[in-house]
Amino acid sequence: MVIYNKNIEPLATFSDAKIVNEFINSFIYYRSNQSIIKFSEFKKLNNKIKQYRWREIMSPEDFRVDILAFNIMPNHYHFLIKQLNDGGIVTFMSNLANSITRFYNVKNKRLGPIFLPQFKSKRINSIEQLVYVSRYIHTNQYASGLIKNINDIFECPYSSIKEYIGDNKLLINTEVILNYFNNDRSKFKEFITKNADDQKQKKYLNHLHSTTPQG
Repeated sequence: MVIYNKNIEPLATFSDAKIVNEFINSFIYYRSNQSIIKFSEFKKLNNKIKQYRWREIMSPEDFRVDILAFNIMPNHYHFLIKQLNDGGIVTFMSNLANSITRFYNVKNKRLGPIFLPQFKSKRINSIEQLVYVSRYIHTNQYASGLIKNINDIFECPYSSIKEYIGDNKLLINTEVILNYFNNDRSKFKEFITKNADDQKQKKYLNHLHSTTPQG
């Protein structure tokens, strides 16, 4: 499932690196069924308890969703997600939105929502489509003109691209998509690079923004 949501105008929530880092930590936390208290409360636990609970949070056996890719733009974000439990995506998205909204509002001394009330989604029907969507997600900064050099895609700090081209596997599950490339990260990188300009010209997946809202 590809998930999309954006800020209420004229906010650009993710222009602030602290908000982005909080968002990433929050989605790692709420991915797990073990996230039984608010993330804001979890951060207040003493270090020993927090470390113990974090090991539980990071256990794949307790995930409600598997995150296959993500990209965070200044005023919107995309996830590529596999649901592991009934209602897992809706619970994950609700918890995440509430958490980051609370954090943003406290930091900026404001009230009210920061995202559109319902996220949008589109089902993925094949491995080919999954790979295609992962390319769209990872080239979003380039396609939108935020970065000018194709190679800068691989230095983007706010997407999962480094999980795919490096050895870091802390945040997401890369196995499903990399298996399509016989676990050859260089082939995945080549796939991204060769198609980035085509992506920029055609604006792939614009239809996603008109799909039925959920949440």
